[in-house]
Amino acid sequence: MEIPVVDFSKVNGKERADTMALIDHYCKEWGFFQLINHNISEELLDRVKKVAIECYKLEREAGFKNSKSVQLLNELVTRRAMRK
Repeated sequence: MEIPVVDFSKVNGKERADTMALIDHYCKEWGFFQLINHNISEELLDRVKKVAIECYKLEREAGFKNSKSVQLLNELVTRRAMRK
């Protein structure tokens, strides 16, 4: 299985409707896709990535670590480690 790919260069041309339908489909069915030929600079992508990581650390990481699922997983790991 591969990550779906959308060629953004096709959004301004004859294939616009098909490309937009593909984006819609991937958003609904996959929740994500790889966008190629978007003309966004590597510098901007790196800056956005850094901001997203910092936002996650500030807003989500503590909540994730304290979630019931993670606590249960930690308990399971601890129990298995004690058996050895």
